Amino acid sequence: RLPSIGEVIMKYSIIQLPFPLNFREMTRREANAYYLWFVEQIPVRISILEQAVRSTDDSEFQSWAADETIESLDALGKWFAFHVNLRKRTEKEKEEIYSGAPLWFRRVQIEDWELANETFSLAVDIGIYLGQVFVKNRPGIRWEMLKNSKNDADYQQPVLVGFGNLVCNPLRLAVTLAYDFARGSQPPGRLRELFELWSGYVKNPKNEGSLTH
Repeated sequence: RLPSIGEVIMKYSIIQLPFPLNFREMTRREANAYYLWFVEQIPVRISILEQAVRSTDDSEFQSWAADETIESLDALGKWFAFHVNLRKRTEKEKEEIYSGAPLWFRRVQIEDWELANETFSLAVDIGIYLGQVFVKNRPGIRWEMLKNSKNDADYQQPVLVGFGNLVCNPLRLAVTLAYDFARGSQPPGRLRELFELWSGYVKNPKNEGSLTH
């Protein structure tokens, strides 16, 4: 018997990080070490993702291949949309969110749920795969570590460059998409749409230069 959707997610191989990820507090040496580790893990995580997709009980996905083609994003996005698991957010977690936000934010209703740890890890792996689809299919796109400013949300993180003055963090895109799927605010085809959207910046001659140096 092939495992069900829930079983696949519960058994998903969560990424084991070699050190805590506080990118703004990392020394450059620590950040470089993380970046090298990240690049080494790319084929490992993509292999794990492929096994997870192919092990589900839906015949539509049992032959899915992580071949880094643009078309592979169609089935992967659909699979991803139905593999977002949630957990209940604690009152302590809510208070921590409020305590780090402006006073006006206390009027905002924080959702009672959070992505499950397995879903966070799954989203990271899908982000890695999305990045590799860019690298393979869009000339000039490559992974780099963002180094220019601590004020940047992606400071010292692996990002994609080659989009002119823009940088793309596909891991952040995939995590955000997981939240959107959980809320039902985006269709399964959104993963492919994100690829097409960012591909437009590659071709735009007005976006010259790079923010990574």
